Amino acid sequence: MDKPLWSVVIPLYNKQDFIEDTVSSVLAQTDADYEVVVVDDGSTDEGPSRVVALGDARIRLIQQPNGGVSRARNRGIREARGAWVVLLDADDLLHPEALKAYREMLGQHPDAKVLGGRELRLSHVNGEIERLCWTALPSPLPVRQVDNLPAAFLKAGLPFSSSSIAIRLDHLSSLETWFPEGESMGEDLDLWLRLAEQGGIVCTSVAIVVYRVGLADSLTGAYRNLMLLPVWQRLRERARSGGMRPALVRDSLRLAAEMEITLARRLGRAGRYAQAWTHLSHAHEAMAGHRWWVTAVALLLRHQKLLAR
Repeated sequence: MDKPLWSVVIPLYNKQDFIEDTVSSVLAQTDADYEVVVVDDGSTDEGPSRVVALGDARIRLIQQPNGGVSRARNRGIREARGAWVVLLDADDLLHPEALKAYREMLGQHPDAKVLGGRELRLSHVNGEIERLCWTALPSPLPVRQVDNLPAAFLKAGLPFSSSSIAIRLDHLSSLETWFPEGESMGEDLDLWLRLAEQGGIVCTSVAIVVYRVGLADSLTGAYRNLMLLPVWQRLRERARSGGMRPALVRDSLRLAAEMEITLARRLGRAGRYAQAWTHLSHAHEAMAGHRWWVTAVALLLRHQKLLAR
C-alpha cells in the first residue's frame, strides 16, 4: 500500500454508540488520500468489533491494554504511515471536506507544520446531531497564520481542537515526547503549546468538525480537582528557561497566570482561602489586568464574611 498523505488517528475507549459514525465521517471524505488508524485502548464494549464490521481496507484497528487517551494517541502516531497525522476523537464527526480543507491550507502555506480549524459544538441529547446537514466549505478558504498561540488563546480561545488538527509526522518526530501519558486533562494543550513554540501553525476560522456536547462520560471543567494542571506549570518553566522569543515568553507567562487566577476563584468559592491566595500570588504576571484585582477583592470579601458569622 502506498503511503497516504493523511493518517487519521482515532483513540477509542468504550464509545460503541459513536465510533461507527465517527469512522464513517472519515470514509465520506472528498479527499481520499488517507488511512484510518483506530487505537482501541482496552475497550470493554462492542466498539472494536463495530470498527471491524465496517469492513474497509483503509481502516487499521490496533488494540492495547487500557492506558489512557495519551497513550492511545501516542500509539496511533507511532503506527501512522501518512505524512500528516490528523487527530479525531471517537465521538466527533469530520466535515466531509475536512481533509480537503487541510490540503487547501497546505497549498496556501506549503511550509506549515500544523493545520487547524474550528469545531461546531452540537448537543447530543436534543437531536442536533441527527439534524446536522453539512454545507460546502467556502472557496477560497479563509486561512491565517498563528504566530503566538498563547496570545490567541488569551484573546479568543484555541483556534482548533483535539479533533480539528493535523500535524506533520516529521514535525512530531522532532519532539522528545508527544502527549504526556498518565494525564487525562490538559494533555492535548501541552502538545499544542510545545508545537506552537516551533512555529508553523496555520488555521481556518471555518468549522471542520462536530464536537458532541452533553455526553455523560465527557471530561468537563479543567479545574474539577481544584489543582493546577501540569500543562501550565510546564509552560511557565519553558517560558522562564530562555528558549522563547520575548513576545512568546510574555504571553506564555500571562496565560499560565490567568489559569492560576481561575483556580484561585474556584478555590475561593470552595472556602479554601489559603490555597486561593497562594495561587493568586503565583499569578503576578497578570496583575496588570482587572481579573487579578477583582479576584483579590472577592477573596477578601468572602473571607471577611465568613469570619463575621
